[in-house]
Amino acid sequence: MIPPLLYSSANLQGLAEEFASNLGTTARTNHELVNQSHLYLSEAGLSFFHPEARSSNKFQIDFNSGSTGWRVKRANHEKLIKKALGKADLPLNILDCTAGMLQDSLLFLSLGHRVTALEQSKILFHLLQDGINRSEVQSIFQKFDLIHTNACSYASQAKNFDVVYFDPMYSSTKKNALSSGQLEYISKILETESIENNPLKDFEVLQLIPAKKMVVKRSIKAKPFSSQINYQVLGKTTRFDVYI
Repeated sequence: MIPPLLYSSANLQGLAEEFASNLGTTARTNHELVNQSHLYLSEAGLSFFHPEARSSNKFQIDFNSGSTGWRVKRANHEKLIKKALGKADLPLNILDCTAGMLQDSLLFLSLGHRVTALEQSKILFHLLQDGINRSEVQSIFQKFDLIHTNACSYASQAKNFDVVYFDPMYSSTKKNALSSGQLEYISKILETESIENNPLKDFEVLQLIPAKKMVVKRSIKAKPFSSQINYQVLGKTTRFDVYI
């Protein structure tokens, strides 16, 4: 169930009601709900709050600063993911089956590729859209499509992709691109929407999508989804399993 959307001032009422309608919830000014799970719209954008999250801050996606902004700038240094994609004379058409916070999609875009990212969570989808709209670097999103859908549901219509990229969420580590607070909030969002994933079953469906290769991001010690791996790209805490 999507929690209510609170908005900070009357001049945001129209936008708040539009957001709420798209999310399937209600827009309110009742700040007695401020300590309950809710979405919040202010002049700074859209955010999400969950009372059980260890961080007292609201969760917002910001492509202008922090780890996400920094990740865009260091694309040329992401040797592991570049090696997993392989050499390409022309830009690749990549399907990112698990958008998350677009950490890897942004890298693909920075490297000149075209990306279609799928996100099944309504809340996360709208937080991403809001973050994109507030981005100071709109040019990076020129070859990007964000779709609200379950990846397995989308699989039957997926075509003309060079790479299928699958990054099932795994537990935080000190070297993880997402902070433990960000991972916790994403978990709370999925919990709020009663979204449960089975990465192995998802993999079995997604590997049937016609593409030149499938790249699966895994924790370095995680068991592979299949023994039919063509090659692996290994990092200190993360690896990429590549299926051709």
